[in-house]
Amino acid sequence: MSKSRGLVILYEDLCDHWIRWAKEAQITNLGVHKIAVSGDGTVSSIGSLLEALEKPDGRKIISELEKAGITVEYELHSLSWLLPRDLIDKNKELFRLNKEGVRTNDMSFCPSNKLAYEIISERAYEFAKKLQQTSHNYFLWPDDMTNGECNCEKCKANGYSGADTGILFANAVAEGVRAYDSKAKAAYIAYADAKCLPSIKPSENVFLEFAPMDRDHNKPMNAQDDDRGVEYINLLEGLLKIFPAETSHVLEYWFDNALYSDFKKPPVKIPFNEYVMDEDMKMYTSYGIGKIKSFGSYIDEEYFNLHGNPPIGAYGDILAKYIEI
Repeated sequence: MSKSRGLVILYEDLCDHWIRWAKEAQITNLGVHKIAVSGDGTVSSIGSLLEALEKPDGRKIISELEKAGITVEYELHSLSWLLPRDLIDKNKELFRLNKEGVRTNDMSFCPSNKLAYEIISERAYEFAKKLQQTSHNYFLWPDDMTNGECNCEKCKANGYSGADTGILFANAVAEGVRAYDSKAKAAYIAYADAKCLPSIKPSENVFLEFAPMDRDHNKPMNAQDDDRGVEYINLLEGLLKIFPAETSHVLEYWFDNALYSDFKKPPVKIPFNEYVMDEDMKMYTSYGIGKIKSFGSYIDEEYFNLHGNPPIGAYGDILAKYIEI
């Protein structure tokens, strides 16, 4: 079984320190997340990433990380690029029908629309071709949304849940990236609207990415007094009956300083809880999951100037304790 010890950081946070920090953390995989320039979907995460990478020094640190033997991957909310919002002017049926009975491009899409599926797949191929990453894993996520279901007659008749919409989206992405790379696989992220079990079968090259963002980050997930933790564990156990544990990924938030900084700068000194991470790692690996990472955003040159080095060594030691490469 292939294993990985990872971290996901913001493209905006890339700085020379990360060459050293990544090695200190003993990570094998570094995910790069890009924040869209605007929050309304008019400028997508993918669009802003591609623009940044095309600048003269846009890939400098990424190239240095790869030379150091670290696999760089990209983890992005991608739907607004894969299904451009302005297509609503040409075909409203591509987008979801909200509860007020209006077709809207504010988030998501209509999962019953075959043309939407085809556009997403074709654009996923185009993105993979532009990116030319060495990893075969593509983490292209739907919108960061809750209550983004489509209420059209077809979707209601099909009984599509947020998880079903997520599977259909992941299947479309998987088809597109596989057309570029015969070994490509696409993530289905269990997050936001997808906090239930899907009724639709994932494609063979779709893998699970379990991302419990709204858990209680101050206690282990399996703490006896944590109802949210119990719900997430039940969800994970159900998902592992659909997705093989050996291909599944966990995306946690133990090191996510944006979360602890309330998504505001300047960043606080990261309150890294080693006990919680250790207990969670013990639980995740007991299920046979060997690909585990955390968000690690808001750790950059500004962080270093304010707080010095982050506790990246302690983070890496816990990963290495449970995942031997």
